[in-house]
Amino acid sequence: MPKVSVIVPLYKAKPYLVPCVSALKRQGISDMEILLVDDCSPDDTWTFARELFQGDGMVRVFRQEKNGGPGKARNTGMEKAAGRYLCFCDVDDLYVDGAVSQMLQEAERFDADVYSSNEFYLTVVDPLPDDLSVLKEENLLKVGFLPEEESLREGKSELAGSTRERVERWLGHRYHWSVFGKLFKADFLRKEKIRFSDVRLGEDQLFLMEALLKAGVYVDQVKAPYIYRAGNTSSVSRGTRNPGVFVDAVRAILGSMDVLDAIFGDIPFFDRFPEYRERLRAFHIEGLESGYAVPKYLEIGRDELSMNRELDTLLSGYFGKKASFVKRTLFDAYDGRSAEASFEAFVQYESLKKRKETTKSGFYSLLP
Repeated sequence: MPKVSVIVPLYKAKPYLVPCVSALKRQGISDMEILLVDDCSPDDTWTFARELFQGDGMVRVFRQEKNGGPGKARNTGMEKAAGRYLCFCDVDDLYVDGAVSQMLQEAERFDADVYSSNEFYLTVVDPLPDDLSVLKEENLLKVGFLPEEESLREGKSELAGSTRERVERWLGHRYHWSVFGKLFKADFLRKEKIRFSDVRLGEDQLFLMEALLKAGVYVDQVKAPYIYRAGNTSSVSRGTRNPGVFVDAVRAILGSMDVLDAIFGDIPFFDRFPEYRERLRAFHIEGLESGYAVPKYLEIGRDELSMNRELDTLLSGYFGKKASFVKRTLFDAYDGRSAEASFEAFVQYESLKKRKETTKSGFYSLLP
């Protein structure tokens, strides 16, 4: 059994394949497998990856029967994985050399169901190279959900406490919001039936929330093992003036309700303290609205979205004859909102450059 299975979704990923896999092979773990899952790329990514790694004993290549987004691809990888721990990576990002080995050491020390680093790097350079491993410290901004004084205690680990404490820390933005820079014990995920949902936006947060709430041993460490590609890239999930992205955000908001209900229904704590269930639900929906729906609504405008048939069909499927009322109420609420909290605005190059220049310690805290 491999110690770690690294799952990498692919979609039009040819320029990044070699840098990503090469970096994973520099993690210092000989008994590791790398699972590349092509999500029905419209180009020849699938053929290219299969031919490139043919005969490579560490790399296995799979293909989805139909496009389903990164969550579906990760689920496929989880089904195929043989490792004791599962790790996720996006093909255009990178793990720092040796980082996964250090993560594994800490996970094994605690026999953790989940190991979580709480810092990461964002790229601050223009133009961005395909291979992020050539970047230097001055090209990166260390970011985390910690006060600055805590971030200086590099390597410090902490065990998550009671369910109440975990919920409070989640609501306080004290846990890393993505699946990267983490290890998940495969048997734990299978036992608890934790998978990525069909929701196409915010699926990471739903997966992580469930893992946090259900893990017996959850260890959090002050580390920045992962480099996110940001700065001069456009967001694939949002696009420019694309009404479909707003529709996807509304779909994610509605779909998340059912997923959250299923998660909370498995945990007796929420029967005793229903107020926490409502706070978590509101917290998640607010993240989808401020990060996706509101910025896109303000960008496109009420008039154009009012005529969008895809949105009408979506709302009619959920609310029937009340769909028009729901749409009007939603638009009225968004008219008075601000898009300043958008993560898309945060990760733009000029924004990151200013933060890099004004952050003397090299660390930027995302805590409100």
